[in-house]
Amino acid sequence: MDISILQASVYELPTSRRVGVIVHDGTTDLRVWPGPGPDKELAYAYGPQELARLLDGERSRAGGAVPVGTVLRLHPGRLHCDFLLWIATRGPEHAGIQASAPSEAILTRAVLDALDFVATRNVLRVAFPALGAGPSAIGDAERLAIIASACGAYYERCLEEGRANWIEEVLLCDPRLSVVTAARKLARAVAKAADKESAPRVESASRPSRASAGAAPKRPSAARKPSLDPREVAYARANARPWDRNTRYRVGDFFVHVKFGVGRVEEITPDQFAVVLFEDGNVRRLIHAG
Repeated sequence: MDISILQASVYELPTSRRVGVIVHDGTTDLRVWPGPGPDKELAYAYGPQELARLLDGERSRAGGAVPVGTVLRLHPGRLHCDFLLWIATRGPEHAGIQASAPSEAILTRAVLDALDFVATRNVLRVAFPALGAGPSAIGDAERLAIIASACGAYYERCLEEGRANWIEEVLLCDPRLSVVTAARKLARAVAKAADKESAPRVESASRPSRASAGAAPKRPSAARKPSLDPREVAYARANARPWDRNTRYRVGDFFVHVKFGVGRVEEITPDQFAVVLFEDGNVRRLIHAG
């Protein structure tokens, strides 16, 4: 599963990046906040009257409200996707005051539940805006990084549990370059920290003394891992394009992966995998448009 942070509105993706599902988080009473923000952007893209009628019907069926964490599959309206996914992450407005934004824990849980929902419905591509807006919200870039981290955790959990994951690509979208740039840096930092924490820890056993055991034989030194030149990494981080599985790569191409950072294509295999050396020294095989 590829995770890409794009400078684009989630509602204006090009045809080549069309997704099966667009995810939106809202209130438990399924009402749209009338002021500026993600709800208004969704209503404009969906069709304001159509969205209001749709949510009225869902609210009526739910008896007025749904619990926090509820995931609803909705008609896409004018959106360019197969269906809209509404996740309830906050309470309703009260006396004209918008409910507080969800916490990081609720936001992470919402992303995991959304991926669980769409993975069983043969969805190949999912798009998220920066969920979790509202009063006292975490910064936009931080929220995108939280979503990226949750998507990575979902993928790792599928691998550990031996579950099939039909989702090929997750797009995290924001039209502002400053937000996207900051989110990519945060996501890479989180991924590196996670890789470091998951590395096995080797406990050192107490050595027997030379007098009792004799001199220990010398071990051959470990082979030095290949690595990218720091100057190449710095240049690519500033100039290379984000990783895109729909791009056909050639040996020597640089790109920036949202999870693994700067990578250079070392080999294209006969079965059209790109063998990539990343800045952390690890070599990974990635699918591309070979």
